[in-house]
Amino acid sequence: MENQITICEAVTENDIAFFWKQLLELENGFKKEIGEEALTEEMQKRLQQAIKEGKITFFVARHGCRAVGMCSVAKCYSTFSCSDTGVYEDFYIKPAFRGKGIARKLAQAARTWCKENGISSLTVCCAPCDEKMYQALGFDVGLGTTFAHIE
Repeated sequence: MENQITICEAVTENDIAFFWKQLLELENGFKKEIGEEALTEEMQKRLQQAIKEGKITFFVARHGCRAVGMCSVAKCYSTFSCSDTGVYEDFYIKPAFRGKGIARKLAQAARTWCKENGISSLTVCCAPCDEKMYQALGFDVGLGTTFAHIE
């Protein structure tokens, strides 16, 4: 099955219509698995706009025409490096397709895209229980602890 998996830079302004339903299914599967509510219609509109504006790029793992996994890179500017950096998010693989090398392919596609697009570093924020998984995917430079203020 691993050889039947293809990875593509999925949702750009040109192909949002083709991938949107599948991407939304994956995004809501991810949210459900971590105990969050599905995207509302307003959130969906904002996400589509962010995709159109190039603020976030999704990568999709496909088995044939069916999307079975995803990740995204959100661009931001860092004064630390004085360049664009990326945040690796939305990492999710449907349970039936886990353990088949898809995670590595998605992470590699994201890293390659970052390099090709002048993004100097790619970071991920995760729960302590996921640290070893992300380290195995190449996120091996510790940058301290992340805190957030959410309103």
